[in-house]
Amino acid sequence: MTVVAQPVRRKAGPRVVVLAVGVVLGLLLGYLAVVGVLRSRELVLPAPTGTHAVGRTITTVGAEPRRAVWIWYPAEPAAAAAAPVAVYVPDGWFGTLPPPVGLGWLVQDVGAVRARAALNPAPAAGRFPAVVLAPGYESAPWMYTTIAEELASRGHVVAMVVPESTPARVVDGRRLTSTSSAAPEPARFDAMMEAGAADVLAVLDELAGNADTSRVVFAGHSLGGGAAVLACAREPRCVGSINVDGPQPDLPAGATAKPELLLGSERSCAVRSPCAADDLPPGYADWYAARREHTPASAVATIAGAGHNAFGDAAAYFVAPPLTGAMGTGTITAERMDAVQRAVLPSTVDQLLRGTAVELPHLPELTAS
Repeated sequence: MTVVAQPVRRKAGPRVVVLAVGVVLGLLLGYLAVVGVLRSRELVLPAPTGTHAVGRTITTVGAEPRRAVWIWYPAEPAAAAAAPVAVYVPDGWFGTLPPPVGLGWLVQDVGAVRARAALNPAPAAGRFPAVVLAPGYESAPWMYTTIAEELASRGHVVAMVVPESTPARVVDGRRLTSTSSAAPEPARFDAMMEAGAADVLAVLDELAGNADTSRVVFAGHSLGGGAAVLACAREPRCVGSINVDGPQPDLPAGATAKPELLLGSERSCAVRSPCAADDLPPGYADWYAARREHTPASAVATIAGAGHNAFGDAAAYFVAPPLTGAMGTGTITAERMDAVQRAVLPSTVDQLLRGTAVELPHLPELTAS
């Protein structure tokens, strides 16, 4: 009888364990090195397409509590050419981006983003219609620089009010901060929209320079969108509003109905039903739908592939895997999102100012409802 010797299985020795740990650490360090390079590369925002040079300034308005306001405006060409470029995120304004604090090193370094507007140049001669913008909950004004610069280049004074929910802001030279928190429950939205509407109206009352405030448009993103619609209903000088992926306000019976474009993602509960409510707390989808029925917009449209956070500069930010889908910008490319917004928002502003019906451009990503 032949006896076949069985191979002896040996436990992995210390050298094998050390080698395995070394390989894992090496891969991790390599990943971090690549991410560090990519997130810190200079990101230059798209150039405005209008005929006006663009300036940007930051001021404060209102009684206590004071509010900071970022203003983009048509600038005198020679003065704009001689002025330095405005810093995308000035000192003291650094806040958080989604995902929450602790994972920010996987996301675009906003200090490496370059804007296009000149810093504090003399305004262009003449008077230009005003557009007042309201940002989303815990969003910062610099996140909407591209569209603000575009509107200013096309002959508008664009004022972005900075709410108290902005994580880091500077008011009258003082740096103020807010802690990040979970999204508010629907019951709190009305109070926050009321505060946002008050901010919008406070900005309008103190706009100066080359702003013509006799006919204005209010616009906003997310919570700021609802605030813009609410403020427009209360302000005689507001000729219409744009609500970008935000809830509709609870307008009282008899409130003046004004033209409004409600623009959002094809999956957004703020704009359509049925919707993707997977990441929403219970009750949100029904609440959004009830608000749309109570305060219907005169024009509604959706953008295919756009996520909630794609309506701003975040669509162009670098995001390292595996967090690519966690920024909420959707599957649309930054270039297409920018093209759609440039085609829709400025033309809607102009139509509202002229008092004509909102007609949307024909784009493959855009669907009117």
